[in-house]
Amino acid sequence: MSPCVKSIYSEPLKPTYMPVFLTKKERKKLRRQSRREAWKEEQEKVRLGLEAPPEPKLSKKLRREAWKEEQEKVRLGLEAPPEPKLRISNLMRALGTEAVQDPTAIEAKVREQIAKRQKTHLDANQARALTAEQKKEKVDRKIREDTTMGVHVAVYRIKDLFECASAKFKVERNANQLHMTGCVLLHRGCCVVAVEGGPKQHAKYKRLMLHRIKWEEDKVKDADGNEVPNECRLVWEGVVQQRAFQEIKFKVVPTEKQAREHFQKHNVEHYWDLAYSAAVLGSGLDEP
Repeated sequence: MSPCVKSIYSEPLKPTYMPVFLTKKERKKLRRQSRREAWKEEQEKVRLGLEAPPEPKLSKKLRREAWKEEQEKVRLGLEAPPEPKLRISNLMRALGTEAVQDPTAIEAKVREQIAKRQKTHLDANQARALTAEQKKEKVDRKIREDTTMGVHVAVYRIKDLFECASAKFKVERNANQLHMTGCVLLHRGCCVVAVEGGPKQHAKYKRLMLHRIKWEEDKVKDADGNEVPNECRLVWEGVVQQRAFQEIKFKVVPTEKQAREHFQKHNVEHYWDLAYSAAVLGSGLDEP
C-alpha cells in the first residue's frame, strides 16, 4: 500500500463560494422580488400595529395641480417666490436688474449663501465621519488575512543589519503593522529575516524589502574589512501548513551553530541552511 500523504492545506474558517454573475434581466427580476418582499413585510407590520401607516402620497396629477397653485399665488403676490440657489456664475441671470442696482450687496448675499451651503455640507460629512478607533478597525480588517488554508513564508538574507538602525525599524514596524509573524536573526555576515502571513501581506512586505528600502546606500564591511554596499536578497518563499513563530523578534547570535539551533527550536532550521549557504557561496536567488 502506498503511504498516506497528508496535505498541507486545511479547511478554511469560512466556506468559500463561487460568485454567480446574473444577466441584466435577472438582476431586474431579483430587484423586483426583493422590493415586493420588503413591501409585504411593511404591510404586515402595519396590519399588526407594530408601525404607523405611512402618509398617503399624492398622485402625479395632484402634485402638478399643487405646483400650479403655488405658482399662481406667487404671480398674484400672495406668497413670496422661493429663494433661488445663487452662485457667482448665475448671479446676473437669476437676479437681473437687482444685481445691477447694488452689485456689492448682492455679491455679499450670494457669498453668504455659498458659505451656508458649504457649512451644511461639512457638518453632514463630519456626522458621517468614522472615529479614530473605527478607522483603525477598518484598516486592520483590510490587512488581516485568513491563513487557515496555508501560511505564506518568505526568507530574506541581508549582508549586515547591525548598524542600519533605520532599516531595522522599518523591518520590524512594517511586519507588526501588517500583522505578520516571524524572526529577525542578526549574525555577522548573514542576517536572516523570516516572515509569515498571507499573500497580500507578503506582496506589501516584499516591496518594502526589495524596493522601498535602499540597502545599497548603506556601506558595510565584508570579511576582509573592505567597505561594500549592503544588499537584501529573497532566498526562498513558499507555503507551509502552520506558523512557526508567534511575533516578530530580533535575535543576536555570535556563531553559526547558535543561529541554526534557534531556527531548529521552531523546526525550521532549513531557513538558516538556505540563507547561510547562499551567503557562503556569495550568491543568492535572484528576485522572481
